Amino acid sequence: MRMRRRGVGLVAAALLAAATGCGGDGTGGSGPTIGPPASVVISTTPPATAVVAASAGTFSVKVVDAGGNAVSGVVVTFTTSGQLTASPLSAVTDAAGLASTQLTMGTLAGPVTVTARAAGVSSGAVATITAQAGPTAKVTATPHALRFVVVGDTARVSATVQDAFGNAAGSGTVTYSVVDGTLVSVDAAGLVRALRADGTTLLITTSGAKADTTSVNVLPAGSSYCTGLVTATPMAVGDVQTFSGSMYACVSGTAAGAEFAMVAFNGSQDQTFPLSVSVTGNGLATAPTAFRAATAGPALRSVSGSRAVAAPLLDERFHLALLGQAKAEHRDFAAGRAALRTTTASRSIIASGAGTSIRANGIPSTVAVGDLVTLNVSANFCASPTYHALRVTAVGSKSIILADTLNPAGGFVASDYDRIAARFDALVYPLDVGAFGAPSDIDGNGRVAIIFTRTVNELVDSTSGYFVGGFFNPRDLFPKTASNPANACAGSNEGEMFYMLVPAPNGIRGVTHTTGFVDSLTTGIVAHEFQHLINGSRRFYINTAATDFEQVWLNEGLSHIAEELLYYRESGLAPRQNLDDNTIRIVNRATYGLWKSDAASNFSRLLSYLRAPADNSPYADNDVLATRGATWSFLRYAADRLGTTDGTIWQRFDDATTVGLGTLQQVYGADPLPLVRDWTVANYMDDLGLTADPRYAHKSWNFRDIYTKTFLNIPTYPLALLRMTDGAATNLSVRGGSAAYLRLAVPAGREGLLTFGTGGGAPSASFQFVVIRTK
Repeated sequence: MRMRRRGVGLVAAALLAAATGCGGDGTGGSGPTIGPPASVVISTTPPATAVVAASAGTFSVKVVDAGGNAVSGVVVTFTTSGQLTASPLSAVTDAAGLASTQLTMGTLAGPVTVTARAAGVSSGAVATITAQAGPTAKVTATPHALRFVVVGDTARVSATVQDAFGNAAGSGTVTYSVVDGTLVSVDAAGLVRALRADGTTLLITTSGAKADTTSVNVLPAGSSYCTGLVTATPMAVGDVQTFSGSMYACVSGTAAGAEFAMVAFNGSQDQTFPLSVSVTGNGLATAPTAFRAATAGPALRSVSGSRAVAAPLLDERFHLALLGQAKAEHRDFAAGRAALRTTTASRSIIASGAGTSIRANGIPSTVAVGDLVTLNVSANFCASPTYHALRVTAVGSKSIILADTLNPAGGFVASDYDRIAARFDALVYPLDVGAFGAPSDIDGNGRVAIIFTRTVNELVDSTSGYFVGGFFNPRDLFPKTASNPANACAGSNEGEMFYMLVPAPNGIRGVTHTTGFVDSLTTGIVAHEFQHLINGSRRFYINTAATDFEQVWLNEGLSHIAEELLYYRESGLAPRQNLDDNTIRIVNRATYGLWKSDAASNFSRLLSYLRAPADNSPYADNDVLATRGATWSFLRYAADRLGTTDGTIWQRFDDATTVGLGTLQQVYGADPLPLVRDWTVANYMDDLGLTADPRYAHKSWNFRDIYTKTFLNIPTYPLALLRMTDGAATNLSVRGGSAAYLRLAVPAGREGLLTFGTGGGAPSASFQFVVIRTK
């Protein structure tokens, strides 16, 4: 019997197994058919919000197949964002297809997510929870101290409420109260008002069980805003005081009241990023709108109806790109010198005659008028040369003038080129060489090549808004070949030369230039480009300790000095004469046209700076018009201040072996930044009649007189001024080496408190605040 029962049991078990198997493979049975996992759905949703650092409960998901049937035995992983944590990070689905994890919030308020993914399923299930701040743990009142000078003055206290983790706890109600309600009052929004003089009390800011205090001091009657903070600095009209290293300064209105100007100078050497500062004045009167009084004078001055405006300017973007490329594609100066000396020594000079065609690196000394020389006239640095045939049109004692054979008709003729050569030999060459030093002579021809080529015109089109008057390309100083290819420059012409705009009566790329127009600018541009050539060639071949070309801003500033020197030489005038409108336009009426062609462009560039001084700088790392004007003005100011004549100062620049601010230090023998600061003050004080201090004078030019009388449509001196308002912060952003200019006034018998700050703290140590009493 026992054997029989066992047999029956075995048979029954086998039948059960068969039935189960049939259901599993879809061949029969009553159970569902379970497919592979197809999706993950949320089963238990966590709360929408939870307090930081607290449990967020359970997050459960169900894994189902395409038919919605639960799939067991599937691994589910849980990932979170932010500081939300999940435990466990993975789980296996149970018989109901469920997998769960416990969630705990982090300490930062804000939304976080939890995502569940199942193996073999492309998309997961996501739930979002917003972490809310916990109960109030800290209240911070701002500010922690209040001072009132006048009964009735008001100030506001604000509160920051935070939980234990620094999250803003917005749920708590903030209340304000004062210990001595007879001294000050406070409303529900934190506005505090002084009710009587002479006393101290506490203001209490409360939220829940937490509080913070603000000390309140109402000064005795008759006190000033400066009382207890800083002592007033006595100043007579014309006095200058510099404040730095402190948050406070105090100026006095004296018995009759007083007016002041303030120069907020940023002495940082940073050439790119400005610094921010706020200046607040308390106890101020209404600031004047003018410097002292309106500048009188006609708005229009002209000669024969011509406008007293600057000649068109070089395209600053092109010059920046060209000189910047020369510095970026840096070759080793020492290796370049050695390589070119070798090739020059072995170069054969081709005999020339009228119409002889010469292809040379550099121009032989034997060229004659009519010869054709093929050279690279491209504005590129070393690569992609563009060779044009150039005809020798004049040969002077110091110059070789060449004209591109592809130049348009109707331009300069032989007599024009002869005149240009003569002016270079007799005027520009001795002028620039006397000021900056002689250039190198690597091609051995004893001359400078001046190339008039249409490729200069082709650098712009009718949409550019500028034109390029000419350029010096540093590539022509490098060797064409070298033992080390890195030091070679395939496009070099191996000689001292620069390239000039040509007349285009019928237009090139849609831009027309008459012969008279180009002729009127040529001498000034030649003087400008020749300085670039001198500066570059002396650094490369003469000042052998130099390893790089000069920075663009300083190189351009020196070339603008060359233009100014040209005006002095041609007009018979001189620097340090405080030239004004009457001198340049009336007394020297015959040479007024020279001022417009040689000097007015510098004034136009400086005008761009004066209209936005805080945004620009004489040593900004760019080549915009405002930088050019500021650099020229500063270089002239410094030369006038440091010497009774120019002497050798300009050659010291072209003989320098450092660059940028390092060059200024090498030339001046001291930190240049105090000079730059005094220049910014001179931009305000010069010719106001306030002081005889030479630190604050432009000795060569009366800028105020020239801008308001010689220029058109500038009835007042164009230096940008900001007016300070009592109790209001003036926020400034000032570039290194420049300044913002403010005007303020103090009532009779009162003192004005000036507060300087950045981000609630002391201002950058780079800032110096120069205060000038003007009335």
